[in-house]
Amino acid sequence: MSQPQIKRRRDLEPGGIVLRLVLAIAVSISANGCLGPTAVSLTRTRYNEVYRKTNDEQILLNIVRLRYADSPIFIDLNNITSQFEVSGRGNYSYGLDGAGPGFSNLGLGELFVRDAPTLSFHPRSGQEIAKALLTPLSAELFSVVNAGANIEQFFLMAVNDINDVPNATRAIAMTPSSPDNNTEFRRGVQLLTSLEHRGAIELTVRKFEETDDASDSIPIQRVRGGDLVNAAKENYVFRKDVDDRMTVRKRERTLILRVREQDRNAPEILEFARIFRLKPGLTIYKIKSELSGDHPERKHDVPDELDIGAGDTIFVNMRSMLQIGVFLSKGVCVPDEHVTCGIAPMTPDETGQLYDWTQVTEGLFQVCCSRHRPKKSEIAVKYRGYWYYVASDDVHSRAVMAIYEILFAVQEADGKPAGPLLTLPLGG
Repeated sequence: MSQPQIKRRRDLEPGGIVLRLVLAIAVSISANGCLGPTAVSLTRTRYNEVYRKTNDEQILLNIVRLRYADSPIFIDLNNITSQFEVSGRGNYSYGLDGAGPGFSNLGLGELFVRDAPTLSFHPRSGQEIAKALLTPLSAELFSVVNAGANIEQFFLMAVNDINDVPNATRAIAMTPSSPDNNTEFRRGVQLLTSLEHRGAIELTVRKFEETDDASDSIPIQRVRGGDLVNAAKENYVFRKDVDDRMTVRKRERTLILRVREQDRNAPEILEFARIFRLKPGLTIYKIKSELSGDHPERKHDVPDELDIGAGDTIFVNMRSMLQIGVFLSKGVCVPDEHVTCGIAPMTPDETGQLYDWTQVTEGLFQVCCSRHRPKKSEIAVKYRGYWYYVASDDVHSRAVMAIYEILFAVQEADGKPAGPLLTLPLGG
């Protein structure tokens, strides 16, 4: 008998078949050891991309809702837990099926692979979401500009007015009664952007000491080293007064707009100062919120071009996240059907024609609409029978949505989870 025939017969013997079957099951079960890294490699980026996509869709859907004066709804995906399992089993009947003499390759093997993700949703409601939506942003959030945000985009979407120069303030109402524009405000911000692009200005933080005393004068011999340390912790400092006495003054970190020395009399800076009623020719302008209490009263008997307010301070009236959302919603294109039926709030102009609010957000943010699902879109949601989407080549709108999401995250960073968690186990 030839060698190949002998080998083939040995393969058909029960012992050889059982050995191979046992080895196959053992290999399949031992795959558990390497399943974890493989599962991470196959699923992490997919979860990441789906999370980003659905989060952007939720933001866009809420902006579209605000255009229709509908309530925004936020549901967070707090946690993703995924369990991976692999198992195998097999049996062998020793090659005997009872049908006659001889051996048959009778056996059964099974391999099970299971992925069971559990998603935890958190509907945001009540005081938690109200605080995040209604609280005006802090002026310190201008630091996002240094983190890479476009200065023009941030000013147009997040600031309601600068030194009482309005940025289409009626556009933050869901149903504005009359048209508005931000032509002058936009011009001033564009000047600031061009200066920033060529490195003539920068936003930074500096400590300033108030000129007014925060305490009565005390004898210098009563001041101990511990007093100096404790005062510094609370941003206060001791200053020597007359007759060997000392007073306490407040030191505070202040956001400033610093102008490069060689550019302080540049035409763009001078026009920027004129538009926003600032003293021209300075190298440092403080940036403060109108809520700080330092905002000067408007001089009604002085023309706007001559009223320079505090002169060296840029007082900003910051919007809340809800007001930013309503403002951005003015960039949503509304189908004629919804205008005719009165579903979407519209504003008549002086001539009785419907005012086109998209011109207020032109170049900043735009949401297109279509009866059918768009083929070239970065983000698309369906609402009231139409598809609303941000075009894939509209980098400005995409960047605005990214800034909006970052601001929202910062605004609610101090909040605590409230309400029940909705947990959905998804069987694999």
